[in-house]
Amino acid sequence: MHIVIFAGGTLRSSRAVRQAIQTANLILAADSGAATALEYGCIPAMILGDFDSLTSEQLARLQQLGSKIVRVPSQKDETDTELALLEAKKRGASSITLLGALGGPRFEHTLANTFLLSGFPELSIRIIDGPTTCWLLQGPGQSEIVGEPGDFLSLFPITPEVTAITTTNLAYPLHGESLRLGTPRGISNELLQERASVTIEQGMLILIHTSRH
Repeated sequence: MHIVIFAGGTLRSSRAVRQAIQTANLILAADSGAATALEYGCIPAMILGDFDSLTSEQLARLQQLGSKIVRVPSQKDETDTELALLEAKKRGASSITLLGALGGPRFEHTLANTFLLSGFPELSIRIIDGPTTCWLLQGPGQSEIVGEPGDFLSLFPITPEVTAITTTNLAYPLHGESLRLGTPRGISNELLQERASVTIEQGMLILIHTSRH
């Protein structure tokens, strides 16, 4: 089951965003992400949050449209987006797309949503915003990237070290090398062909693919 979650940040439209919405079996929203969902013609089945970002009028309209409202205390350990991910996991999601998770006025929300990928390594989660797709690769494992020659691919370790990294069809190849947390060596690589791959042995790596088209 593919579940799309609208988070509360800004969302740039793109073919990847539209495709994610079209292939969704279920749509959830975290707080003001529900307003973004409506802008994209989506009615969330459930909206979770403390609703510090949605007006009472917006909530009333969403209820009229059939959304289930799940209100949680403002003082809580989880972010609204994390609660939506937990709900998607409970519903048996096989893949999850997060929309509206990277933009917005508060940079800490972007960081929190990106780090959430490491909190759910058992789930297939992708963050999409405009031409950018972000996901987690946990070792030992391999990931395939499908795009166009010239697309950017950046690799960011989020564990102290990611070992035995091997890439194919990238402008700056890695042959069994390591990347360490805090050094941006893996930024702005480029696809040489329509398909590339990244294989790692240990650690967690955030992959960010940015299409040029």
